Amino acid sequence: MNKFIKILIFAKILVLILMSNSYSASATGAASVYKVTMKKVELCTASTSVTSCENAIVIGNSEKTVDIASTSAGSAAASYGDPALLPLGVTYTHMRVTIDRKFTIQADLEVTGVDDNCTTTAALSGSAYPDGGLSANEKYDRTPVIDDGGTAAEAELYLKNDQMKLCGNTECGAVGLSDAQTVTYDQGSISTFQTQHADGSTSDDHVMVYELSAPYTVALIAPVIDISFGTSTAIKASEHPTQANLCYFEPQEPNVSITIK
Repeated sequence: MNKFIKILIFAKILVLILMSNSYSASATGAASVYKVTMKKVELCTASTSVTSCENAIVIGNSEKTVDIASTSAGSAAASYGDPALLPLGVTYTHMRVTIDRKFTIQADLEVTGVDDNCTTTAALSGSAYPDGGLSANEKYDRTPVIDDGGTAAEAELYLKNDQMKLCGNTECGAVGLSDAQTVTYDQGSISTFQTQHADGSTSDDHVMVYELSAPYTVALIAPVIDISFGTSTAIKASEHPTQANLCYFEPQEPNVSITIK
């Protein structure tokens, strides 16, 4: 039996999130850099919620950062897990994936009503903020906005709690906050379940549950996990709802198909 389960990435993304909170002009598109940190992958015999993974078997349990916008993402994630842990004859129906809520993203999107493109820049990096970064609370309930245009660069973005405020990158620590927006993570559209982060949460983990394309029963031959993604709308850029030519960014959920054979 081969030592590793092969995870074959046929497209370019392992971001499994959809945040819905914008009420201003926005656009979705692809990112040139999209670094995600995987933390855990489990197989389940059934699942009824994001906290439910019946008879869970952990097939990967280490941190691995992958630039899923890179053409080499497939080879970078090619070995993650140990099929020897899977008990013979057991049938699995779901996969539960845990990732870090921090992403490193570079994107340049055209948004209606914004003079120049919405572009991630160095102004979004954590070290650009007061005191060298956002605190554990701030990074999950405040989203920085930046001027449109600028030189494209990698930016640090976080999955937000269900109450989120917009702020300028020099204001996130204290003043200039917008009214709270409600952040909703889609359930059952692509992923079957995913974490909805409560107001005030400081957990670094985001968990998603996916139903396999077909149930898989463990046999003597080591399985291959094929994960296929559609990534044409991997990142969303939005105009500030009340101030012109200011942008902010959110990850989006791609089309995902998981097959074990």
